[in-house]
Amino acid sequence: MERMVELCGRIDSSNAGKLEEALLAECEKHGTIVLDANELEYISSAGLRVLLKLRKKQGCLEVRNVSTEVNEIFEVTGFSDMLTIRKKLRQLSVDNCELIGKGGNGSVYRISEDDIIKVYTERTPLSSIESERELARSAFVAGVPTAIPYDMVKVGDNYGIIFEMVKADVIARKFMNEPENFDAYAEKYAELFKEIHTVKLSGKGLAATSEIYLSYLDRLAGWYDEKELERLRWFIRQIPEKETMVHGDFHTNNVMVQGDELLIIDMAEISYGNPIYDLASSYYAHMLNPRLDPGSVMRYLNVTPEIAMRLWSVMMERYFDTTDKAIIDRNNKTIEGFCMLKQALIPAIWVNMPDEHKKSSVEAARMHFFPRMESLLDDLNRMIR
Repeated sequence: MERMVELCGRIDSSNAGKLEEALLAECEKHGTIVLDANELEYISSAGLRVLLKLRKKQGCLEVRNVSTEVNEIFEVTGFSDMLTIRKKLRQLSVDNCELIGKGGNGSVYRISEDDIIKVYTERTPLSSIESERELARSAFVAGVPTAIPYDMVKVGDNYGIIFEMVKADVIARKFMNEPENFDAYAEKYAELFKEIHTVKLSGKGLAATSEIYLSYLDRLAGWYDEKELERLRWFIRQIPEKETMVHGDFHTNNVMVQGDELLIIDMAEISYGNPIYDLASSYYAHMLNPRLDPGSVMRYLNVTPEIAMRLWSVMMERYFDTTDKAIIDRNNKTIEGFCMLKQALIPAIWVNMPDEHKKSSVEAARMHFFPRMESLLDDLNRMIR
């Protein structure tokens, strides 16, 4: 865990020596330290030299909560190019704001007619939040219909990102409150899912989905033996590579309705790769989970299990451009099979899950997934559109 050290008041030649001694001692004791400049009013050239020495010792140096005045000093002296500077964020309250959605890593509130804010949970690292903001920007520039992130703020002790969403609402509410319009919204929802797999995202600084999945294997020692890990590695590498967007968490709580347009939000997991990763993830949300745990569907999707499954039927007809039940059933069987890949990786993906659940997922993978690996790859090659 990182060590945070506060800088207070004014730092100049009168106290720079003592500061240097204290900071280097903290660095010696804790390794890399991060500086909090929330209470820092001024820093002179003597203080800047102290930061330079600390940066040299650590190899890098991050300074957080930098005021506008202090940031100007860093800019003028060129220190903003040598240090990682994070400016002080304005505080915002969501008291009395409408809660319009809630997910695993945060809640979404409407703060004005034009804007929403996603407030992240306390356990979400700042680096992950900043990464999601950059991923959302990359997706928007690439032509993905998504919300525009334009400001990071603090909400109490939590971080939040503000998005411009003019009069938008989550599509889950539309499905629940406007049953007469289900078909129209379902068609748009299905077309959006299909559209994101036409957007090329390779070369945009994003990770390949296959590399993300392969990285999970490094955290599975003790759950599988080396032969099993090599089999998983082989399977992931056999999935044909694609350059298209993979959202990673497409469901009714992550799609917004803005006028006649649908926008996708929650870009924390986007990457590029084979659409089968998205198909499997969304199949789990819309079909498998309603069968296995119907009570959880309203908590995570804000729609009933019946609506979730109806949606998936529309999605498959539009995705594969067919109403042929035999083709759709065959493709659903293949997609459900690929759900087992993520199930096999559960101990690495959901580290806070109880060990007994992790053990069950590993045993299920050994029984149902490993024996089907070759046939699933054959089925996928036949299914690719």
